[in-house]
Amino acid sequence: MKQQLRGFSKIFSFTFIQHIKTKGYKNSTIVIALMCLIIPVAAMAGLEAWSSDEAVTGDNKQVETYADLSSITDIYLVDLSRDKKADMSYLPDMLGQAGINADVTDWGSDMDKAVKSAAGQTGTLLVITEQKGSKYTMNIVLPERSDISDDTAEGFNSILMAYADSLSVASGGQAQYYDDTDTGQNPEETMKQVLLMVFSFINLMVIYFFVLAYGQGVANSVVTEKSSKLMESMLVAVKPAAVIMGKLMAITLTGIIQLFSWIISLIISFAAGTAIVRQMNPDSDMLILKVFDMIGDAAEGMFSPLNCVLTIIMIMAGMLLYCALAGIGGAMAGKAEDLSSANAIFSLVLVASFLITLYAGGIMDGEFSLSVLDWIPFTSVLLTPSKVLLGTVPLWAGAASLVVTLLATVLVILAAGMVYKTLVLYKGEPLKPAKLIRMLRG
Repeated sequence: MKQQLRGFSKIFSFTFIQHIKTKGYKNSTIVIALMCLIIPVAAMAGLEAWSSDEAVTGDNKQVETYADLSSITDIYLVDLSRDKKADMSYLPDMLGQAGINADVTDWGSDMDKAVKSAAGQTGTLLVITEQKGSKYTMNIVLPERSDISDDTAEGFNSILMAYADSLSVASGGQAQYYDDTDTGQNPEETMKQVLLMVFSFINLMVIYFFVLAYGQGVANSVVTEKSSKLMESMLVAVKPAAVIMGKLMAITLTGIIQLFSWIISLIISFAAGTAIVRQMNPDSDMLILKVFDMIGDAAEGMFSPLNCVLTIIMIMAGMLLYCALAGIGGAMAGKAEDLSSANAIFSLVLVASFLITLYAGGIMDGEFSLSVLDWIPFTSVLLTPSKVLLGTVPLWAGAASLVVTLLATVLVILAAGMVYKTLVLYKGEPLKPAKLIRMLRG
C-alpha cells in the first residue's frame, strides 16, 4: 500500500499550494469573509439605531390597552418543577391587586386531574410551572372549549411574568405564553424539533452546494492532469493512486478552509452585533436577538464540546466522500469535454441523497430517533450531524455512523484510484460502466 501511494505528499502539497495561490480563490475567500464579518454586525447596529431614533422622534403619547380579565374565573396551578420550590402562595394576593376575582386551585404535580377538572369549563386556565436548571418557567395553557381569548391570556401573562420575576427561588425566572389546546405538548421538545429541522436543513444545504462546487473542481483537476502531455513522464515517479488521492485531499481541504472561514466570520459578526445592540439598548426587542435567546434557552445542555467536534468531523468526512465520488467521474473522463457525461453517477447520487434525506429522512417533521438513513454513508452525512449536535442520538451511534462513512470514503477513494490507474492513458470514447468494470477486472 505504501508503494502505491508513492509521491502522495508531493502531489498533495503542490496541488494545495497552487490552488490557494490562485487569484480567484484568494479574492473570493477574503471578500466573502469580510462581507460575512461586516454586514451582519453593521445591519444589527444600524437597525437598532434606526429603531431608537423612531422611538424618540415618534409620538410620545403612549396609549396602553388593557385586556378584559373578567372572563377568567378559575386558575389551576400545576407544579412540574424538579425541586418544588416555586412558591405560588402569593399569587392570589397579586391577582386581587390586579382586580382579578378568580379562584386559585393548587393541584400539585397531578397534571391529569387538573386537565380533567378543567375540561369543559369556559373560564378556566392552567398555569404550569416547570424548571430548567435554576430557571422556572410558568406556561399558560388554555383547556379545550375555553372561552378565554388570546388577548385575555396575553394580558394575564403580563401579570404572571411580574410574579415570576418576584420569586426568590427563580433566579432568571420567566413567564411564557402558550395558546395550546394540547396540554400534553412539551415546549422544550417542540423547540428541539424546530432546532433539529433548522440545523438539518442548514447542514443539508451547506454540504450540497459545497459538493456541487468542489466536487466539480476535483473532477476537473483530475481530467486536466490526465490530458497533460507530461503524464507519461510523471507516472515514472508517481503512482496513479497517489495522483488522484493527492489532488482529492488537497482540493477538498482548500474548500473546507474556505467554507469554515466564512462560517467563523458569520459567528464572530453576529456575536459582535449582539454585544453592540445589547450595549446600545439592553431591553432591545430585535427579532434576531429573541431568536438567539430562544435557541440558547432551549439548547441548554445540547451543544457539548464532544458533540460539536464529532459533528464537524462528520461534516468534513461527508464532503470528502462526495468529492471522492466526483473523482471517479474525473478518472473516467478522457478529456474535459467528456466530464459532464462521466460525472452523471456523481450527480445522480448527490441529488438522490438530497431528495431522500429532505423528504424521507425526518427533517421536515424533526424526527429524533435513528433511522436506516443514518447508516447509509451518502445520506447519513446529510442527516446525522444535526442529531449528534443536538444530542438527540447517543454518541456511540454518531461515532459508529462516522466510522461507516470513513470506511465508505476509503473504498470510494481506492475505487477512484483504480479507475484512474486503468484509464490514465486511455484516449478513446467515454466508457460505459459495464465495459469499465470488465477492464478493471482484467
